[in-house]
Amino acid sequence: MSTSGGCGCGSSTSSTSVAPPCAPPCASAVAGNCVEYMNAACTVINDSVKEYSISKGDSVESVLQRLILAITNPACVLANGTAYSPIALQSTNITNSSITVAWGASDSNISGAAVYEVQYKLNDPSISQWTLLPQQNTTTVTITGLLSMQSYEIRVKPIFPNGNNGACFSVTIIVTTL
Repeated sequence: MSTSGGCGCGSSTSSTSVAPPCAPPCASAVAGNCVEYMNAACTVINDSVKEYSISKGDSVESVLQRLILAITNPACVLANGTAYSPIALQSTNITNSSITVAWGASDSNISGAAVYEVQYKLNDPSISQWTLLPQQNTTTVTITGLLSMQSYEIRVKPIFPNGNNGACFSVTIIVTTL
């Protein structure tokens, strides 16, 4: 199968070929006219190319969460991949009544170091109210007083001294107690 001219993959490129890094998106809106691709070095958002690089030591979780944030909340990830949102949110210890979560600090910000707001709620579409924990100065917290064998949604956002990017939540994770 060949691609048509105007596609990011170039003209007459077979579907088994790899697209060049950060190639422009397909110009054609007709399905099947271009090879769809995703390159770890870039992502196409809102018809513009944003550079994205993976650094030595990045975890799979951090790479995936940056990409998800770049798509779902582009204002929270700068063109160079710097994220205002905490990255690599994960559960580290689960009991029948508590969940410990840890995350990577928000990337450097000229407004200074962040404190973090941790929010959680039962994973139930009928519940919209999040419970807020006291602000955290560290990148780990234990949520206690939870119900046994229940799923909880957990998210974290930074609060910078100047209030910059206060709406930049992490990716929400779902964790089930024992």
